[in-house]
Amino acid sequence: MRAFLVEITTVAVVMADDADHAYLVVEDLRRDICGEDDNPSISVGDAELTLTSLPNGWDGRCIPFGGDGNTTLAELMKPVA
Repeated sequence: MRAFLVEITTVAVVMADDADHAYLVVEDLRRDICGEDDNPSISVGDAELTLTSLPNGWDGRCIPFGGDGNTTLAELMKPVA
Protein backbone atom coordinates (compact mmCIF):
# COMPACT_ATOMS: atom_id res chain seq x y z
CA MET A 1 0.00 0.00 0.00
CA ARG A 2 1.02 3.62 -0.51
CA ALA A 3 0.44 6.78 1.54
CA PHE A 4 -1.87 9.51 0.24
CA LEU A 5 -2.91 12.84 1.74
CA VAL A 6 -6.67 12.95 2.26
CA GLU A 7 -8.67 16.04 3.19
CA ILE A 8 -12.07 15.64 4.82
CA THR A 9 -14.23 18.77 5.02
CA THR A 10 -17.47 19.29 6.87
CA VAL A 11 -19.68 22.34 7.38
CA ALA A 12 -21.41 23.34 10.61
CA VAL A 13 -23.32 26.26 12.08
CA VAL A 14 -22.34 27.36 15.60
CA MET A 15 -23.65 29.99 17.97
CA ALA A 16 -20.97 32.39 19.24
CA ASP A 17 -20.36 35.99 20.28
CA ASP A 18 -17.84 36.67 17.49
CA ALA A 19 -15.50 34.90 15.05
CA ASP A 20 -12.86 34.20 17.71
CA HIS A 21 -15.49 32.69 19.99
CA ALA A 22 -16.86 30.63 17.08
CA TYR A 23 -13.39 29.17 16.57
CA LEU A 24 -13.26 28.18 20.25
CA VAL A 25 -16.74 26.62 20.07
CA VAL A 26 -15.69 24.54 17.05
CA GLU A 27 -12.45 23.48 18.72
CA ASP A 28 -14.45 22.26 21.70
CA LEU A 29 -17.14 20.50 19.64
CA ARG A 30 -15.23 19.32 16.56
CA ARG A 31 -15.62 15.61 17.32
CA ASP A 32 -19.38 16.05 17.71
CA ILE A 33 -19.58 18.17 14.56
CA CYS A 34 -17.61 15.70 12.44
CA GLY A 35 -19.48 12.74 13.94
CA GLU A 36 -22.84 14.15 12.86
CA ASP A 37 -21.85 14.71 9.23
CA ASP A 38 -22.86 11.59 7.31
CA ASN A 39 -21.59 12.97 4.01
CA PRO A 40 -18.41 15.06 4.39
CA SER A 41 -16.52 16.22 1.34
CA ILE A 42 -13.52 13.92 0.75
CA SER A 43 -10.58 14.83 -1.46
CA VAL A 44 -7.69 12.44 -2.14
CA GLY A 45 -4.37 13.90 -3.24
CA ASP A 46 -3.15 12.67 -6.59
CA ALA A 47 0.49 12.28 -5.53
CA GLU A 48 1.91 9.58 -3.31
CA LEU A 49 3.43 11.02 -0.13
CA THR A 50 7.05 10.57 0.90
CA LEU A 51 8.51 10.93 4.39
CA THR A 52 9.86 14.36 3.43
CA SER A 53 6.49 15.57 2.11
CA LEU A 54 4.31 14.69 5.12
CA PRO A 55 2.17 17.70 6.17
CA ASN A 56 0.57 19.05 9.33
CA GLY A 57 2.73 17.53 12.05
CA TRP A 58 2.84 14.04 10.56
CA ASP A 59 6.25 12.37 10.66
CA GLY A 60 7.78 8.93 10.30
CA ARG A 61 6.81 7.98 13.87
CA CYS A 62 3.07 8.41 13.20
CA ILE A 63 0.71 5.48 12.69
CA PRO A 64 -1.40 6.05 9.53
CA PHE A 65 -5.10 5.38 9.23
CA GLY A 66 -5.87 2.27 7.18
CA GLY A 67 -2.73 0.41 8.18
CA ASP A 68 -2.43 -2.36 10.74
CA GLY A 69 -2.65 0.10 13.64
CA ASN A 70 0.89 -0.62 14.83
CA THR A 71 3.35 0.04 12.01
CA THR A 72 4.79 3.56 11.67
CA LEU A 73 4.97 5.54 8.45
CA ALA A 74 8.76 5.24 8.46
CA GLU A 75 8.44 1.46 8.47
CA LEU A 76 5.75 1.49 5.76
CA MET A 77 7.15 4.09 3.38
CA LYS A 78 10.15 3.24 1.29
CA PRO A 79 12.56 6.12 0.63
CA VAL A 80 12.31 7.62 -2.86
CA ALA A 81 15.55 7.09 -4.80
